[in-house]
Amino acid sequence: MPDLRLPFGHDFLSIYIPDESLGEIVSPRPVNPAPDLDAEIRAALDHPLGTPRLEDIARPGQRVAVLLDDITRETPTARLLPPVLERLLRAGVARRDIRLVLALGTHRPMTEAEIAHKTGPAARDFEVVNDSCWDESKFVYMGESSNGIPAWVHRAVAEADVRVGLGSIAPHSDAGFSGGAKIVLPGVCSGRTVDVLHARCAALTQNVLGVVDGPIRRDLEQFVAERAELHFILNVVLTPNSEVYRCVAGHYLQAHRAGVEFAREVYGVPVARRYPLVIANSHPCEIDIWQSSKALWTGEPLVSDGGTLVLVTPCPEGINIHPLYADYMNRDPDDLQAELDAGSAADPNAAAGAIPVGRMKRRIQLSLVSPGLSRADAARMGFAYYDTVEQAVAAGRDRVAVITHAGVTIPLVAPGA
Repeated sequence: MPDLRLPFGHDFLSIYIPDESLGEIVSPRPVNPAPDLDAEIRAALDHPLGTPRLEDIARPGQRVAVLLDDITRETPTARLLPPVLERLLRAGVARRDIRLVLALGTHRPMTEAEIAHKTGPAARDFEVVNDSCWDESKFVYMGESSNGIPAWVHRAVAEADVRVGLGSIAPHSDAGFSGGAKIVLPGVCSGRTVDVLHARCAALTQNVLGVVDGPIRRDLEQFVAERAELHFILNVVLTPNSEVYRCVAGHYLQAHRAGVEFAREVYGVPVARRYPLVIANSHPCEIDIWQSSKALWTGEPLVSDGGTLVLVTPCPEGINIHPLYADYMNRDPDDLQAELDAGSAADPNAAAGAIPVGRMKRRIQLSLVSPGLSRADAARMGFAYYDTVEQAVAAGRDRVAVITHAGVTIPLVAPGA
């Protein structure tokens, strides 16, 4: 076959797999984007699901926190933000009472250039909050949710009278899908709160990618309902080309679930069988290994027992925010779990993220192709390293499946395959 072009950072990666080796190419459905994005946003805001309109929720004198996802997400915030701000101002909320809070989770703070690109010119007249979750002085305690998660929430969010979340809905390895209440937890919570949530992720015994009512999604939604209510969301579902397919607004449960159905239309892809070798291109989750490894959960269901999953990713920031994550992935997951339970893990978030990877290695082999990571990095992770996809294919078995957008695809493997 001709070269297959994979989206890869800001460019494409061309790979060649012989016809006799290629089993399936697994890609999201090529849906058409919304023909008029402004009209799509306006319709969602005019007809919210489960709540009044935003301008009917906010009141003069109230403080409003608008929560925005960060540079690791493709949400077109610069297009979503202006109509949201316009409606808040129309409701009589003063500019000085509106804060734009970057929901970083455990990610690094954004640069000024990234903030300008992400938020657009509409944000220039508003305070932007860009604080690391490890700066404990920025967070306040709001009690513990009934499911046992301590609520350390950013002060700008905790003190707000109205909380609005902007984001996108896509498959997620722990929460089933992104979007909705996830903008609060882990988005604007302190590291100590995120530690507890991620420890629960480590305890998952099955792949919950694309499961809308999984235990982590239930935990974070209960947390938001009890400790840091989210009053309104505006979420988008993107096409494989990162354009807006659909837009939903309203209650963080009802609107989110409507958006999930749109996301399934795009990202739920039937697959005929499992394969001894699967190439998983991490796009669009590819800035560092913390994000890129989400593709493992997409690829894993496609790999037959004893087979190999090859993670392909540009990873321009390498092993960034969690340096120990690479080493933890090469540890025995039971030993690492014991450290996490005992409170002795040096980086609990990284440990929690690595434990499921270690368990995955008990069934399949993991390999890496990445210009942003070295052979030594792969050795730290316990991954085989190849300079090219072609080398990985040559070293593998007979039939190969390629996942072009493994950061967001839900493979629907045929029963019994």
